[in-house]
Amino acid sequence: MFNGFGQLIHQGGPIMIILILMSIIAVAIVIERLVFFAKEGADSKALLRALGQRIATDDIPGAVQQCRKTSGMLPRILEFGLQRGEKNRADITDALSIALMENLNLLERNLGVIGTIAVIAPFVGLLGTVLGIIKAFQDIALKGNSTPAVVAAGVGEALVTTAAGLFVAVVSVIFFNYFKTRIKAFNQDLIVASNQLAEMLHFHNVGEPIPTELYQPVGGRVTTTPATAK
Repeated sequence: MFNGFGQLIHQGGPIMIILILMSIIAVAIVIERLVFFAKEGADSKALLRALGQRIATDDIPGAVQQCRKTSGMLPRILEFGLQRGEKNRADITDALSIALMENLNLLERNLGVIGTIAVIAPFVGLLGTVLGIIKAFQDIALKGNSTPAVVAAGVGEALVTTAAGLFVAVVSVIFFNYFKTRIKAFNQDLIVASNQLAEMLHFHNVGEPIPTELYQPVGGRVTTTPATAK
């Protein structure tokens, strides 16, 4: 196995080494992103229920503490809104929007690198093939042996980098699109949860009960006592 791998590197030359380094970088980013999204798999509905119970009893500090003891990006964003819970709805929504924008960069971190690798890997492989073909024909010219077998062998070795470049590009594109889809769904979930929190705080501030579609306590329906209007 290792002998075959070493032979491929020898056939591809320096370009093959570049492609291997690109593949290592891509794999490292893929693993980092998979771990990141695994840690961000919090239950947003359960968190909103817990916050709704706190808000319904006028326990905003308790809701903030609930966010702080829950790991993930969503609790940090919702805490940002809770700390401005006494503001009007527009101000709360603006604060949550700012927090969302600040955390969006974390979602897309290093994805640009995978996208770049997906685009340039085939061209790097093609460069290796062109250089390999040039070398093959130079060797043929020097040796004076231009039989079909010799030409085919030289071209075959040169095409190794093209195949490697296409492989790296295909894998990179697959994971790039996968993470883009995950980011879109995750970002949508963050937006919905933020809007629901803003809605709950709005009803709390005006002294009205939180609608059941926003506040759904565990264990059945609970009658909440409206908070004093502020």
